[in-house]
Amino acid sequence: MEKIITDLQTRLSFQEDTIEQMTRTLVEQQNEMYEIRQMLKHLQKQIATMAPSDIEANINETPPHY
Repeated sequence: MEKIITDLQTRLSFQEDTIEQMTRTLVEQQNEMYEIRQMLKHLQKQIATMAPSDIEANINETPPHY
């Protein structure tokens, strides 16, 4: 009986560690997604404020390595 309890405690400990690791990973991913959304909003604002002639000029420019 004591071995069963010890085994269960060991399993529970591993499960708790796994859940903690998964929670940390989830929080990191949520933070990264928030940052990406903020960057995307910023880029959308920049694109919206560009005049069409600015966009065309950038497309038709010869890259510096040519």
